[in-house]
Amino acid sequence: MIVTSFVNHQRSKLEHKNTLELKKIEFKRTKLEELHLLFQKWEIDLQGMCLVFIPVYKGANTAENAMKLSTENRLQEKGDFQKLQTILQLHFPELFDDFGNLIKLRDDVLDYCRENRSFKRQKLDELIKTQEAFDNKAKELKVMMAQQASEL
Repeated sequence: MIVTSFVNHQRSKLEHKNTLELKKIEFKRTKLEELHLLFQKWEIDLQGMCLVFIPVYKGANTAENAMKLSTENRLQEKGDFQKLQTILQLHFPELFDDFGNLIKLRDDVLDYCRENRSFKRQKLDELIKTQEAFDNKAKELKVMMAQQASEL
C-alpha cells in the first residue's frame, strides 16, 4: 500500500511538471506568434511609406500627400509598437539587440520620408538602397524568430 501510494505520488508530480512545461511552451509560442504579427505590421507600414514617397522623389506627388496616404493606410494600431517592444524585452531578450539594429536602419529610411526635406531625384536611389538594407535585416530577424519557434 505504501509503495503504491509513493509510486502514484511520483507519477502525479511528474504529470504536473509535464503539464506546467507544456503550458509554458504554449504561452511562449503564443507570444512568439503575437510578436511576429506585430513585427509584420510594423515592417509593412515602413515599406508602404517608402512606396508612397517614390512619386515624391520623381516629382509626381507632394510630401504632404505622401504622408497623408501613409497615415491612412497604416496597419498598426495605437500601442502596437509598444506591445512589440514589450514582448521582445520580456519574452525574447535574446532578439532585442538585433531589433535595436533594425530600429537604426528604420530611422535611416525615415530620414528620406519626411515632409521637410529636399526631394531630389538622385536621392531616390539612396532611399531604395536604405530600404533594401532594412528589408534584409528584417528578414534576418524573422529567421531568428522562426528559429525560436523550432526550439520550443
